Amino acid sequence: MTNTNDHEGSAAPRAGVEQVQHIGAWKVTMWLPLDSTSGNPREIRIEPHEEADPQEVARGITSTVLRQIDTAAFAAEVRPLVDLAHAGQQVVENFRRELAGLPKGVSDEYLAVLSALYVRFVNLGRRAPAQDLELWTGAKQATLKGHLRAARQRGFLTKVEGKAGGQLTDKAVEILKGTSVSNVRLP
Repeated sequence: MTNTNDHEGSAAPRAGVEQVQHIGAWKVTMWLPLDSTSGNPREIRIEPHEEADPQEVARGITSTVLRQIDTAAFAAEVRPLVDLAHAGQQVVENFRRELAGLPKGVSDEYLAVLSALYVRFVNLGRRAPAQDLELWTGAKQATLKGHLRAARQRGFLTKVEGKAGGQLTDKAVEILKGTSVSNVRLP
C-alpha cells in the first residue's frame, strides 16, 4: 500500500491510497483519494499480472476473480490513512482561517507568516515549496512567488542565490511573536 500513486499515462500523480491484490493471473489495483469520506475504493483496475500464464489471461476476467476482490480488507487497511489525511486537512483549514484573520493585503504579518511557512518547507527538504504554499494558503504559486519576493525586499527572509531557501530574519521572528498564526501547528 502507498500514500500516493502515479498511474501510468495519467496527467499527474493523484493523492490517494492504493493497494494491489494478486488474484490468479490478475493484478487488482484499488485506489481511494485522500479526500474520500468512505474507506471503499473509488477505482478498481484489473490487468494481467506480470508473471501470469498467457492461457489464463486469454480466458479473460471471470466472475470468480471478481468475487475474490476483497474490498472489505482494503477499507479496513486504508481507514487509518484516510483519518490521518482528514486530520491533516483540518490543520490546513485552521491555518487558512488564522491567515485570513491577519490584516488584509500584503501586510508585514502576512509576509512574516508566509516566510516562516516557506522556510519550514525548505528545511523539510521539499523540492517545490511553492506548491506546498499553494496548498496551505489557497493562493496561486505565481502570486506566492511575488509575495516571497516582497518578503525578501522588506527584510523578512534572506536570499539564497539560484535555489529555494533562505532564513527568517530577526524582524520576521519579532512579528511572528505577535500573530495568532504562530500558534497553529505547521507541517
